[in-house]
Amino acid sequence: MAAMSATAPAALAGARVLKSQLSHRRSVSVLSVRRSGGAARATVAPKRGAAQVRAAIAIGMPGNETGMTYNETGKWRENFDLKAWAKEVRAVEKELKSEIGEGDVDHLNKILTWANAFYYGGLAVLFATPLLLPNVFAAIGGVNPVAAFMMSTAICARWTMVGHHVCHGGYNTAQSEGGQVTGRFHRRTFAKGLQRRISDWMDWMMPEAWDVEHNHLHHYQLGEKADPDLVERNMAPLRQGNLPMLARYGQVVGLALIWKWFYYAPNTMKEMYGRRAREAEKKGLTGEENPFQTGELPSTIVTVVGGALKGQFGALTEMAKCFAPYALFSFAALPAIGYAIGGAKMATAVLLTSILADVVTNVHSFIIIATNHVGDDIYRFESETKPRSDDFYLRAVIGSANFRTGGDLNDFFHGWLNYQIEHHMFPDISMKSYQKAQPKIQAICEKHGVPYVQESVWKRLVQLADVMVGKRSMLVWENGD
Repeated sequence: MAAMSATAPAALAGARVLKSQLSHRRSVSVLSVRRSGGAARATVAPKRGAAQVRAAIAIGMPGNETGMTYNETGKWRENFDLKAWAKEVRAVEKELKSEIGEGDVDHLNKILTWANAFYYGGLAVLFATPLLLPNVFAAIGGVNPVAAFMMSTAICARWTMVGHHVCHGGYNTAQSEGGQVTGRFHRRTFAKGLQRRISDWMDWMMPEAWDVEHNHLHHYQLGEKADPDLVERNMAPLRQGNLPMLARYGQVVGLALIWKWFYYAPNTMKEMYGRRAREAEKKGLTGEENPFQTGELPSTIVTVVGGALKGQFGALTEMAKCFAPYALFSFAALPAIGYAIGGAKMATAVLLTSILADVVTNVHSFIIIATNHVGDDIYRFESETKPRSDDFYLRAVIGSANFRTGGDLNDFFHGWLNYQIEHHMFPDISMKSYQKAQPKIQAICEKHGVPYVQESVWKRLVQLADVMVGKRSMLVWENGD
């Protein structure tokens, strides 16, 4: 964190790093042309007026004689038949949704069992080690890295796999009948309210706030100006700043260590309260204000504390309520249990291990989430599109990247975010359905020449870091890329 001194608050306060989610283009030779062409493109498209934005929606679409000149990376678009491609994609979606049933719920329960085994197994290791092997971690202050890894894996799994897919409605059809919720894993009730938050999915983020930021804004405005997780734009202060490149990479590392509570939780709260204020205004109601007043910039802990120093305590109060369940359990209740068992020494070890587990789960989730929609082979968009339109499905493919897929164990440690392409096409299907969907969607894309990006998560992490610091830039659809 040494590199995150004077310039860090400004850069990180403007950082709206994911999702929310790696890759080479298997279907065409576009990627090889781009990479063999030398340095990554660094141009940014100029801003467009309202008329231009409306017109841009149709640019490059089949049947539109717009006179668009495609760059080398956009040659695949010249003879692309969007309607034919989308017809095959929709057929896959229909088939997958018709197959969701109790087998998918059983699979979800298996993944949840794995997560619980990691968490409670980690707690067992944490509390048993000082009693059975009192000096094994004495050299590092009693911090238990084995327990921290196990606990952090479970925390990540509960978010990226259980909470994520349930809150998208991936199990609704199997958990309801006649309009009535019949099971635990239905988005209408899952993690709603304090009690269900504690029992279903307890993390830094409030589930209701995350639902607005991720499920609505990010998913249905992917790569657009309104996408709260558009990395290239959110990191503009760092990309365009005067810091040496080494210091920029240092800030990326620093953000990865703390991003869930520093950026993601407060910004989801901002989006939730912003939506409530807009809905109240439409109804002609007064008194519903957004306490997170940061304009187009994201809310972070820096902006929340900055507001409190100016006498504006609304955001700070809401963040305290948001953080309380997870923070009190992890950093107060668990150390208290340690104190009861082994006194102050064990309590300190438990506290430090809980802190380490949180840092590790921050890094783990950053690697598998922030990498999903960024790279010099991924598109962003200056125009809007309609949800569930043919263009919507296409943007899900060319605006996302998959990692290595296949097998529950591999998918578990990738947080099931290795199916990001299919997930953005069909957000409301089960985890098991994504395993079925991936080879079918990839084959359809190869058939029609649509770039399908899939690569090791570690290679995608390099792409992410390079875009964040300004070394690479994303493709822009409206530029003919």
